Amino acid sequence: MNSNAKIADIIKSKESGKAYIQFTVSEKGEVINVRSRSKFPTIARVAEDAIKELKIAEPAMLNEQPVAITYTLPFKFRSLELGNNSARISGDGDFANITDVNEVATPPEFRGYETGIRNIVDRYKYDLRMKLRQMSYDDKQIDLLKISLIIEENGEISRKLVIHPKRKLQNIVKTEVDRIVIEQAAKNKNGENEKVLISYDFSN
Repeated sequence: MNSNAKIADIIKSKESGKAYIQFTVSEKGEVINVRSRSKFPTIARVAEDAIKELKIAEPAMLNEQPVAITYTLPFKFRSLELGNNSARISGDGDFANITDVNEVATPPEFRGYETGIRNIVDRYKYDLRMKLRQMSYDDKQIDLLKISLIIEENGEISRKLVIHPKRKLQNIVKTEVDRIVIEQAAKNKNGENEKVLISYDFSN
């Protein structure tokens, strides 16, 4: 569930809280009747969407026959912590006036990369995947990885969010992300520096 969650949507909403998600796995192994209960609409929506993307290997069995079963799961997002030990965060920036990196006139510039949105999104993601492959991680493991960065108007990275179900790989990626140096902040069409959010979802 955590690996399916669209963390960037929650970061933008500035919500911090909990949702309870109820759903049924049918006799055919399909996820149906997904419902949520929460004071936080974005957290509830993201949690519902994550549940709907679950892949069920096989349904519950009773007396060697498939049966439907209903689950209720909590989904917490507090102070940028998702679930139990699933997110590693550093920094203390706020979440006001954030622009998605794809919406700015000039994206931030990463040290060691040419200027351009494709270099800091696609090429950085590709390079990190190659490093992890060299460490003997396969694509199935790497595809569970999600990263979010907030780059301030002064070029400082104020938030680094790394999500992966395996703590060891999570820590390795956190170390790699800590090495990112921003040479130039993002700019809007007026040439003014702008705070941006960059998200990497390795499943696509």
